[in-house]
Amino acid sequence: MLNLPPHNNMTPTPWNIAFALTLLFLVSTAEAATKPQRIVSMNLCTDQLLLLLVQPERIVSVSALSLDPHSSFMAEAAQNHHTNHGKSEEILPLKPDLVLASGYAAHPAVELLRKLGHRVEMLPMASTIDGIRNNISTVASLVGEELKGAEIIEQMDRRIAQVRTQLTNTRKRAIFYQPRGYTSGKNTLQDEALRIAGWDNVATTVGINGYSQIGLEQLLMAQPEQIFTSSYAPGTSSLAQRQLQHPVLRKLTDNRPKVEIDYRLWMCDGPMIADAIEALAAAHR
Repeated sequence: MLNLPPHNNMTPTPWNIAFALTLLFLVSTAEAATKPQRIVSMNLCTDQLLLLLVQPERIVSVSALSLDPHSSFMAEAAQNHHTNHGKSEEILPLKPDLVLASGYAAHPAVELLRKLGHRVEMLPMASTIDGIRNNISTVASLVGEELKGAEIIEQMDRRIAQVRTQLTNTRKRAIFYQPRGYTSGKNTLQDEALRIAGWDNVATTVGINGYSQIGLEQLLMAQPEQIFTSSYAPGTSSLAQRQLQHPVLRKLTDNRPKVEIDYRLWMCDGPMIADAIEALAAAHR
């Protein structure tokens, strides 16, 4: 009678290892097959989330605006990608399996792409940090990168929470003041960011909702202690921009200089909101 050694289920054999590796390969291949592999973005805001979430080889085109360093937070990452101007005739030859767009996209192009059988997903513009979280999760799910999306949200939330822990009990009055007197009131990202960073937004206090103009007299009566602004292209000059240099504004804040918050942090709703909040909090100290 042949004496065989006792069988140990926990002892790996070459066959078991080969089987496990084959199974892992098949699962990975199946997962990759379900993820879009030829993704096009038609809009700067979807460009940036796509570039954050997906490996370059799966991106066949992003919008031309993604290359603009004054607008795009991801301009460097976009450098080697094919670009488009949101036109259907540019996108159709690329044979995308997923097209990302937002409310700013050319609707005739979106409708045509859909009519021709292409999958086009529209992303809403977010005016709150909860909206940013939702958009990150939505795009992450569409491109099959849920784990990466969760990591981006977790990092953003951690940085915002850190700002909250460092706040003092003293709240100060502030406002965003842009060329032509435009400001950010209730239901804007700037308003929520100001409040998180320890400021009371005087634009909201005087009843402004969304993005609107505030008159100089109304601004003087609101008595902000700090004025923030975001120049689209630093170093440029126009009549509208010169309004920001009005001597009354400096007198209003006791010669406290305006603080520039990088325009790229507001151009689109994304995890870069954490950078903006940290900059606002630093000005509060």
